[in-house]
Amino acid sequence: MPSKVWFITGTSRGFGRQWAIAALERGDKVAATARNIDTLGDLSDRYGDLILPLALDVTDHAAAIAARAPLLLTPSSPCPFPASCSN
Repeated sequence: MPSKVWFITGTSRGFGRQWAIAALERGDKVAATARNIDTLGDLSDRYGDLILPLALDVTDHAAAIAARAPLLLTPSSPCPFPASCSN
């Protein structure tokens, strides 16, 4: 099965973290967002280049725009994210 690239919000804990781990275990790449990316250090240590930690508070509209999350999720984006998960 070909690998995918995921954009997952809320990966510091809960369902977001479980989805991220599941994708990483498959060998997929994950753009993992959390309010505090320090909470993703263990995943970065374990999965290396497969994970891209991104600071993002989804309740802060300006921060979401600054993180370019909406751009990454559009079909015409140069950064393809064929799978996404927002919890």
